[in-house]
Amino acid sequence: MLKRVPHQPSLQIKADREGFVLVVPAEVSLEDLLAELRKRVMESRGFFQKARMTLDLSVRDFHVDEVQVIRTLLEDVGGIQLHEIRLGKNLQPFLSWVSGLLGISVKVMESNEERGELWREKEGKLREETDAGDAPLVVRQTCRSGTRIESPAELIILGDVNPGAEILAVRDIIVFGTLRGIAHAGIYGDRSAKIWGLHIEPQQLRIADVVALPPRERTMKPKRYEVAEIQGDRIQVTRF
Repeated sequence: MLKRVPHQPSLQIKADREGFVLVVPAEVSLEDLLAELRKRVMESRGFFQKARMTLDLSVRDFHVDEVQVIRTLLEDVGGIQLHEIRLGKNLQPFLSWVSGLLGISVKVMESNEERGELWREKEGKLREETDAGDAPLVVRQTCRSGTRIESPAELIILGDVNPGAEILAVRDIIVFGTLRGIAHAGIYGDRSAKIWGLHIEPQQLRIADVVALPPRERTMKPKRYEVAEIQGDRIQVTRF
């Protein structure tokens, strides 16, 4: 006699202290995912209105097109802000996308752990001590107030940069979340450095020796991402 297997939802939405977490399994198709997500959001539209959502891809490969269409659905159907992406151990799809974005090879040095890479929090400030040379620094967490992170090359943040946090890099900075703190790219004078983010709403931006403060009001949110770069002698933020 065949046993009837109960229907398993293709996604989970859980509450946490930052808002909500959308957990996406590996095996569900994008079409089914979007159909169920639309249904769940519409059924609870009043509950989710103006909420913040974290997209948990810890068991699913990263695909930028999927992230963009999920983000658009959340914003257009439920008024939900996608503010953070959580990735699993397999960073290769994400690193391949970043490599194409920057036009350079991006790798995470596995030997860091073998050499005793140390993370520590002291007096409210978080630093990474590493001997990875020019390898990009990947931080898999939100940078909270009081955090200061420096990278000897590119800096990739898989989360938000909250007000009161400061991030610095010799080359580009990529924030796969909302940038609300202080960001300084090209700290040794590289004016070609850029700052990328899903939302750029900083306390201060610096690229090389050029400083910019945010406008008082934001009139438009990007559908994909934003890039801050030096144009002429000013920092300009372009929305995509």
